[in-house]
Amino acid sequence: MRQIPALAAFLTLSAAQSAPAPIEGMWKNPSASAIINIQPCGTSYCGKVVWASTKGQREVAKNAPQLIGTTVLSGLRSDGNRWTGVLYSPDDNIHVSAKLQLISPRQLKLTGCALAGLLCRSQVWTRSDGPLPASD
Repeated sequence: MRQIPALAAFLTLSAAQSAPAPIEGMWKNPSASAIINIQPCGTSYCGKVVWASTKGQREVAKNAPQLIGTTVLSGLRSDGNRWTGVLYSPDDNIHVSAKLQLISPRQLKLTGCALAGLLCRSQVWTRSDGPLPASD
């Protein structure tokens, strides 16, 4: 009989460890020019561009000749309901500190800050379900 509570505790712990993080998945930027896939990368999470519009690719071509596959979020670690890490902005070719906060199951607020937090910009990304859009 003692084995049953231990087994239940183990199964509960295993299920909790395998549950995806709430930020995991595909996210579309506000201008709908890129979709970023956030997924586990070692002991943290990262986000890679998995789709970009022709216009989006053209806008960053001098800094990121191959935008699709570019890691734009790295080292993401949870701090409660917020995530912190590093954001690469291919538009500006810079790395800045990043903060992410899930504001609803379908919306993720991303804030990138440079100059020790003196210059910050935020965007709200929307969860992107289904297949990637066709090339435009």
